[in-house]
Amino acid sequence: MKNTAFFNMYSAIAAFFLFMIMSILINNSPYGLAKLKQITDGHSILDMELKGYSVEKAYEILDNLGEEGRAFHLRTIAPLDFPFPLAYGMFYFITLTLIAKSLLKKMPKPWLLGCTGLLAALFDWLENIMIISLLKHYPDKLINVAKTASVFTQLKSFFILTSMGLILLGLVMLLLKKLLLKFSCHTFNL
Repeated sequence: MKNTAFFNMYSAIAAFFLFMIMSILINNSPYGLAKLKQITDGHSILDMELKGYSVEKAYEILDNLGEEGRAFHLRTIAPLDFPFPLAYGMFYFITLTLIAKSLLKKMPKPWLLGCTGLLAALFDWLENIMIISLLKHYPDKLINVAKTASVFTQLKSFFILTSMGLILLGLVMLLLKKLLLKFSCHTFNL
């Protein structure tokens, strides 16, 4: 990535707002999980089982959605769940790259750290493909697809948590760096 002009605060803020808009749409809108939970008396989707699930648990969750819930998931949530990972993946990618550029000045390719966020998005998309397959073939039990979906769910969760942890750690380190610089400048001016 030769052109690093893309990695600036404006891009990070724009990616954050896109992430927040998509998050609201998929979680709290009449097109997302809030509506699904109304339809299903509070039951949610496989995507939310961050630690993964057994084949039995996967089909228990699909059973609990009921016919209307499964149809709503396929028709309404699944289409939103493809741009959503792009939104958070870009936010994590840009933010982690900016942090790496600020803290690790000698790192030749700081965007490599940002790829952690893109891996989260990639595994989310793969998870979505598996879950759509499970929904489309329901009630047939696709054991290998359910197992693979669970692995992708776990990998997505790992890279999301890793990205969030790295961002938090990076922001704390940037703050400490700024405070130490301010303190040392103030001390030497006395």
